[in-house]
Amino acid sequence: MRAIAIAVGLICTALGAGAAHAGERFEKVWCLRYATAPAAPLSMLLAGSPPDAKVDVPFAMCVAKSDRHVVVLDAGYVDPALGAGYGITGWTEYAKLLAEIGLLPEQVDFVTISHLHFDHAGGTSRFPNAKFIVQRRELEYAAGALPHNSAAKSAFVADDVLAMVRLNWQGRVLLVDGDVEGVVPGVDVYLTPGHTAGTMTACLDTVRGRVCYSSDAVYTYRNLEEDIPLGLALNGGEAVESFKKIRRILRGGLLIPGHEPRLFADPKSLGFRSVSEHAIAIVE
Repeated sequence: MRAIAIAVGLICTALGAGAAHAGERFEKVWCLRYATAPAAPLSMLLAGSPPDAKVDVPFAMCVAKSDRHVVVLDAGYVDPALGAGYGITGWTEYAKLLAEIGLLPEQVDFVTISHLHFDHAGGTSRFPNAKFIVQRRELEYAAGALPHNSAAKSAFVADDVLAMVRLNWQGRVLLVDGDVEGVVPGVDVYLTPGHTAGTMTACLDTVRGRVCYSSDAVYTYRNLEEDIPLGLALNGGEAVESFKKIRRILRGGLLIPGHEPRLFADPKSLGFRSVSEHAIAIVE
């Protein structure tokens, strides 16, 4: 454990996450919908749902801004044809999305990659100045074990995995092992597996308190509130155990699930504000 702590400290120093910024808090947090799967089976999100139940599923990333850094939570995907193969429509270029909240892709300092499914890891090319944070377990599984497991390949794209390997060779990837609090200023990350081998939840220290983005560790609020298993999980038992962990790491804060339909269909009911065609304000 001592060796791990020393290694993490050295990595954070190399990234400029020094003690001077240990108390950094994000003043703004948004979520940006970049595409939608209209009338998708509800069972994609909630295991055991009636086969005829349908819902519009948003595909989104979140963005956090402090006075020093811009952090993006998940990188989405940038191949509209790939998304169309999954019934996803309305893909929007990231420069346009970020412009709606007054930012440029070049301003992004860090991107947390919750897992390596195409709709969360396929857009790394759009953030030319960013460093990427990913679980070592996720990258090693996707690059090593996954090619020999045909049952688990759904939603993984080899080019996305290779892109992450190349970025690592370029010194632009921070591989984390499990739970690392303060991995960069104001950001804690936690291993919450089940959906994939190394799915990661990211928590932000904001001026309004703690905000955690579960990505696909929790698809919707109902998964967590009713202990309904995910519609897609590499290991269903692990995924449900991760629900328990997410309840703990929230520490009374706010959860943003990975594909919650109400986030964009009715943000006001969740206490959020629609600020543009694609953006909602979580913290402002």
